[in-house]
This record gives sequence, C-alpha cells and structure tokens, in this order.
Amino acid sequence: MQTSVRPPWAQRIEKLLKPSGELITLMFPMDESFGGPPYKVSVSDYENVLILLGFEAMSIVDKERAITPRKV
Repeated sequence: MQTSVRPPWAQRIEKLLKPSGELITLMFPMDESFGGPPYKVSVSDYENVLILLGFEAMSIVDKERAITPRKV
C-alpha cells in the first residue's frame, strides 16, 4: 500500500478489531522497484504504523515452501 495511506489504514484496523483481536497479515516481498501497485511493503513498514497504536508482533514466519525468489 502507498506510504501515505498506511497510518489511516492502521487506525482503521485498530477500530475494527476487538480489544483482544488479532491481525493476520500476508506479505509478498518485492524487488526494489518503485511505483505500483502493488507497492513494496516490509515487516518494518507494518511495525512503523501498528506499534504506535499498541500492536505487537506475536509471530513473523517466512514461508518455507515458497519459491526461491519469495524466500527473502
């Protein structure tokens, strides 16, 4: 997602989840190309907007069976 919409997206997620709710996210690593969609997003991109709202990462797992270019 574009950088400018990440904070509003995080705030909306916070409002939609119950206090004990969990957010499950799938990320697809992309190369260093600019533009989009799709837009490059990383774990730190999510953390930058979600941790400020009190979220914490419970588990971050790489897909072991992913094809080689997606194992990063």
